[in-house]
Order: sequence, then structure tokens, then C-alpha cells
Amino acid sequence: MSKIGLIILFFGLAGYSFHLNAQKALKKSEISFSKISNKAGVRNISLMNDYGKRWKMRVEFPENPSEKKSLIIALHWAGGGDTYKEFHDCLVLPGLQDVNAIIVSPEGENQLWNTGNNIDKILAIVTNSQKYWNVDPEKIAIMGYSNGGNGSWFFAENYPKLFSAAIPMASSYAINKKIDLPLYVIHGAKDELFVVSKTKQWVEKSKSEGSDITFIINEQLSHFQGCAYSNDLKNAGEWLQKIWKKK
Repeated sequence: MSKIGLIILFFGLAGYSFHLNAQKALKKSEISFSKISNKAGVRNISLMNDYGKRWKMRVEFPENPSEKKSLIIALHWAGGGDTYKEFHDCLVLPGLQDVNAIIVSPEGENQLWNTGNNIDKILAIVTNSQKYWNVDPEKIAIMGYSNGGNGSWFFAENYPKLFSAAIPMASSYAINKKIDLPLYVIHGAKDELFVVSKTKQWVEKSKSEGSDITFIINEQLSHFQGCAYSNDLKNAGEWLQKIWKKK
């Protein structure tokens, strides 16, 4: 066999092996999801990813778990450790608790949200929530702040069929094309990390291509006051409920 043939065989076997390992990991993930109680309240959950490493998420389950539920996946700002818990407790829950949705705040492991590891997490949450938590596939939204805001733009752009809406906050995401789902974009006028004029420029460009974007500027807040945006997020929650009523 030629060197080229050996190389092709090697990568073919490697790919096959990776596929089998991923399938095994996915099965473990499904088993983990199937054991999660959807009783009303907040709980911290640890799951296995596709690489055999555990990751965590904070989940808020609303009342009436037997009914079809809506789902919001919340992507936290930069940071590791318990950042996802702080984000969930100080911004996400106060802002979105009136929506009566399942709210999932996964751990980002100090990575960008568009890494393969974190993409796998979000896809696993979307898939398994429908299978085990009775989530309506037409009522799944994604939101995030800063690093998570960019992540919510990324998933809205690249996985629009999985979500019905996105809420990017304090983000800086270069976009110059149409996104096929509605967005509610929140930004602080005093944001010292991501200049509001640049974000507005990209929003206007995407809108000119046909995107449905509501752009809200908080005139008082800066980038590092994330927890103070809860009232803006409440307004976004009301917008989201109107989107879902049309489903």
C-alpha cells in the first residue's frame, strides 16, 4: 500500500474511532439528563461531555413540569469557577423569572462559547431538554452577556433552526448578513470594553440585510455592571413572551 493510502486509512480509522467515542459519550449524556428531576426550583447539575470531562450547569425549573415548557439557555460572561452561578443568580433569574421558562446557565469553562467543547454543550441541552424535560422545540431562546452575548450572536447566526429568539447583551460581534430569527440586543452607552457605536453599526448592517433586531441602549450603565441590567432583561423577557405567543 502507498504512503497516501496508509494516511487515508489512518485518518479514516481515527475518524471512525472518534465517532464511536462521541456516540458513547452522547449516550452517557442522555442517561445523565434522564435522571434529572424537573421538580420546580433551582439545582446544580454535573454532566459528562464528549471528551469524558464533567461540566456543570445551574438550572431553574418552573411550576407545572408536566406541561410543555419553554427553554432559555443563558451564556455567562468571561470567567471560570462559579461564574455561571453568579451570572444566573444576579442577572438571569431576576430578569427572566416572570417568563416561566426552564432556565439553564451552563458552565463555559473559561472558554469562548464558539469552541467545539461549548457548542457540544449547547446542542446537548437543546436536544435532551426536548426529550427529557418536555420542552417545546418552537420555544427555545438563547441569551448571554459579554462573552455570552457574543456566543448568543454566534448560535443565532449558525444554528437559527434550533432557536426561536436570541438576546445578546453587552456584545461585540461582527455581523453583516441576515439572521433568520428575531434578536433583542441590549447595550450600555458607557460600555468601556465594547464601544456602543461599533455594536450599533453591526446591528444596523444586519438589519439592512433583513434581520429582525430590536436594539436597546441603556444610557446609564457600563460593561462591568452586568448584574444591574436586570430591568432591561425583564423587558426582553416580555418581548420574548410575545414572540412565543405567535408560535
